[in-house]
Formats: sequence, C-alpha cells, structure tokens
Amino acid sequence: MKHILDLKQQIEAVIGTTLDEYEITMLEWNQSIENLSSLEANQPLFIQSKAHEEEDERMTGSCMSAEIISLDAGERIFFRVGSNPDENTVVCWGCPSASITMEARRLIELLLRSNSGLNSGLKVSLQDEDADQQLIILGRWLQNQIKVYSPDNTEQLPTPFNTFEEFQKEKVLFVLQGETPDSQRVDSNVLNKLLESYFGEEVTLIPLGAQEWLFMSDETVVTGEADEDTAEARKDSLLAFCSGLYELVASEFAGVFHLSASFPCIPKNALVQVTSLLQESIHLGRSFHVTQHIHLPWELQLEQLVASISEQQRLRFIQEIGKGTLLFDDSETLATLEIFFSLDCNVSETAKRLFIHRNTLVYRLDKIKQEIGYDVRHFKSANIVQLLLLMYKVTKKV
Repeated sequence: MKHILDLKQQIEAVIGTTLDEYEITMLEWNQSIENLSSLEANQPLFIQSKAHEEEDERMTGSCMSAEIISLDAGERIFFRVGSNPDENTVVCWGCPSASITMEARRLIELLLRSNSGLNSGLKVSLQDEDADQQLIILGRWLQNQIKVYSPDNTEQLPTPFNTFEEFQKEKVLFVLQGETPDSQRVDSNVLNKLLESYFGEEVTLIPLGAQEWLFMSDETVVTGEADEDTAEARKDSLLAFCSGLYELVASEFAGVFHLSASFPCIPKNALVQVTSLLQESIHLGRSFHVTQHIHLPWELQLEQLVASISEQQRLRFIQEIGKGTLLFDDSETLATLEIFFSLDCNVSETAKRLFIHRNTLVYRLDKIKQEIGYDVRHFKSANIVQLLLLMYKVTKKV
C-alpha cells in the first residue's frame, strides 16, 4: 500500500487539502451509486466523453457503475481507492466538495484508475477532451514541487503523467513569463496556437501561473540540421531559435516577455529540476540584465554565483574593490563594459558594436583604469571588474 500512500500525499499537495480515509461496506457503496449516479456531477469521465455517441453505443448501467470512481454527496466528495473482497468492504478517500474543482476531481480519478488497475480499457493521453485541465493540474503540481525542490530530492512525474508519450521522449523545455496589462492578458489557447505555428507541430503547453507557461519540443525542431554536433553549435542554434520565438511572441502580444530554454532532457525524469532551473535563469537574467529578454542557463553561471553571495559581502566587495566610485552610475560606462565583456574583451569588435572609433573605446577603458585601478584589457582585472559590475547590479549600491 506504500504507493497508494505516496499517491495520497501527491494528491493532497495538488488540491491543498487533507483526504480523510473511510472503509464502508460494498452494499453501502453500491447504494450510494444508485442514489447519486443519476446526477450530472457524478457521471464518470468516460461516460461524459461519449455523450454525443448513438444510444446503442453507450455503456450499460452495470458497466457505468463499475466506471464510477468518485461520488459527490453534496457537502463531501468520496473517491473509491480500493476494495477488500474478504471483508466485502470498499476503501474511500473523502474531502469537502468546495475544496476541489471539477478539473482536480477528474485528475484524481485518472490517478486512481492508473494506480488501482481500474482502467477498464480507458486510455489516458493528452489527446483526451480534458487534456487542458490535466495540464493545468500538472502545472500546479510542478509549482508545489519547485517550492520544496532540492538537487538531492529529484521528484518524478506522478502517475498517469509519467505514462504520457510526450514526457518519455527527449525534449527541449522552454519557460515563458509575461508582464501584461490585465485587460490584455495572454490567453493560453491563443498562445498555444501561435507556438504550434512557429514549431510546426503540436505543442504541450503547461500553465505555471497567471502569465507563465512551460512548453516543450523535439530537439530536431529547435536545432534543425546543425552543421556541427557540438555543445557550442547546439547553444548557438538554441539562441537563434529563442530569438525568433521571442520576437514572434513580443510582436503578437502586449507587454514584456522573458524566455528561457534548456538542453534536451527526458521530462518524465527531469521536469521539476529543469523547470526550476529555467525559472531561476529568468529571475537571474531579469536581475542582472534588465534590457535582455532571453535568459539561457549556461550564460548565467557567474550571475548564479554572485546571487548566492550575501548582500553584506557584496557591499563589502563593492566598497573595497570599487573604492567607493560612482563609475557604474554612468550609463555610457555601464554599456561599454557590458558589451566589452559579452564580446570576450575584444577591443575592435566592441568599438564596432558601439559605433565608435577604436581610440575612443581605448580612452574609455583607460578612464576606468584610472577610477578603480583595474585594466579590463587584462584577464585577471577583467574578471574582477565583471564581478564588481554584477554585484553592483544586484545591490544597486556603491
């Protein structure tokens, strides 16, 4: 019964309420079905999905009773978990009706069917009519898992999600966050259609919040036929794909958007871990690079290190190394350093990007050296100034 107890904890985490356990006689359960099954709220999911078919194709009353796994008795909802044939009893879980939505109830039914062998030929897939609601519940589960996530405690997808074909193949994961006016909030269905037009295939879109989504795609769709099968080539392909995707989203919807993407992974085993990483990458990118909108994890390793340093230590570093300078308050100096570091400290390329003469850039770098004593054209000094710049950004103090 350990897997049933684990499932109970997973369900309680999703619905945010405790499930009480009951053991009643089989007769009592069958009588409850007779009294309550005629109500629309108690029609099993399989029956509801078949409501449009011809009368002779509908299930018989006895078969329908076997399909019923939950009953709404008014104030409380009861879920049939299992039975004890020797005692002729049924084990149920119960909770207040007002504590869960119909979508959550249907998902619980699917979870229980998968765990208790009650499938009766009912195939669970993301093509079912309630797929959107399943993904909403999965998004809630993901957010709850991320809140308590640690690298030592990797949580796999709950059943039946881990049986979905989409989650068993290698995928590139994306997280998109939007800051939109209330009157112009992005509708998930509209976003899904836009993404499918860009990816050229069906997209599994998982809502994580009011304006935050997780979605995934095959690596071949994202990277295409790359000339080189190297880590750097995949990074370049991912960046190019994300740039096009961001431009599409930003042009279609009002507001500001932020996007992150992962290397390919198996969602069944890594969905919580990778989603947490992508959310953290967006948070870091928004903190350290306020003018950028694409935040890829492998480009934010130094920022992740700086964010882990306490504010007191960061302030001390700024005061001691920065020598109390107001250097970074100058937007021109700030932009010069950011582009200089992004181009691997290449003076000629930085001058071209800034549309200035090379000597003008050299003058600016000399001025920085005079202010704080570090020549960023040298590797060691460049590292120190880059750390100083990142700590300044996150503290906004000197």
